Amino acid sequence: MKPLIILLTVISTLFFSSGCSEITYPKEGLAESVVKLCKKEYDIDIDVHLAGKTLVIYLPLTNLFNLQLAISESAQDKIQNVLLSASRIVFSTDAGIEFYCIIAQDTRLPEIQFVIIKYVDDAKRAFFHDISRGEYYKRSLIDINENPQAKKEKAITDVFDKMKLGKEWQEKVMDDFFRGSPSSLKGIGYWNEKFYVKDITLPEFLAEQIANRIRLKFRETEHLTKYALRSVSGKFIEKEDTGIFFISFNAELLLFAADPDEKKTIERDIFTNVVEVLSEVIYGYKFRDFNFAEITEISSNTKLTISKEDIYLFKKKKLPIGAIVGGL
Repeated sequence: MKPLIILLTVISTLFFSSGCSEITYPKEGLAESVVKLCKKEYDIDIDVHLAGKTLVIYLPLTNLFNLQLAISESAQDKIQNVLLSASRIVFSTDAGIEFYCIIAQDTRLPEIQFVIIKYVDDAKRAFFHDISRGEYYKRSLIDINENPQAKKEKAITDVFDKMKLGKEWQEKVMDDFFRGSPSSLKGIGYWNEKFYVKDITLPEFLAEQIANRIRLKFRETEHLTKYALRSVSGKFIEKEDTGIFFISFNAELLLFAADPDEKKTIERDIFTNVVEVLSEVIYGYKFRDFNFAEITEISSNTKLTISKEDIYLFKKKKLPIGAIVGGL
């Protein structure tokens, strides 16, 4: 991940050295302005799509990865320049953009994509030193994944072929039922000259960020490396005016533990760290438009439900962690 850290450091340095400008990119023609800016200043060809208050940029590259399958230096430079252009645009427009996203693909291997999602308010807070650079990095969603639409279409096409369905009918069924906006951030991508994106909401962005930061904490905190965090996911669901954060994970001790009391201690330790990350994110954004959070350890089906009030009391040091995880 070193190339990524270097990339973010350069972006941050350049970003902090720039200044906020007046509104120079009106919402009418905003997409065209982004395309022209990247071409004029960096000779980079991109495609742009607006999904509500989300600005999405597709960046085709011929050398996204190097021989070690890491992001190549030349690709880092181009991604950096596009990010800088996007930052300038969202800081200088009246379009009310809340999120901006870059999808980078190697044209030789479009099945794999590099995706960055940023919240405009985070960029503004970082610019005014309201949050640290380290915190700003953690608030960016960064992922290298298999193109979700390509994966979906391949699986469906295999079924169609077994059914011996004609290509014309395959395309019609695919267009009617399988080529639409994704339901979650994990479905975001670009495939066959078409954007598969959505208007990103703050709660779903926070849910995904919580999962990312849990993953990061278990990887980088020394005493947590004794646990194997096999999976973690976050989502936000709103039903009948009730907003719920759902965080699910699969974690276990790398060494065998037979004693029931020891297992209970391990379970509470793991949940304590998950609760700390969840409350840090929610409280850091002062997000209150939800009712509670449900945390589930998948393998044991152990569930912990925390109310919004308890999350805020915990962060204000008015409720000890033992009062939250003690009932497990």
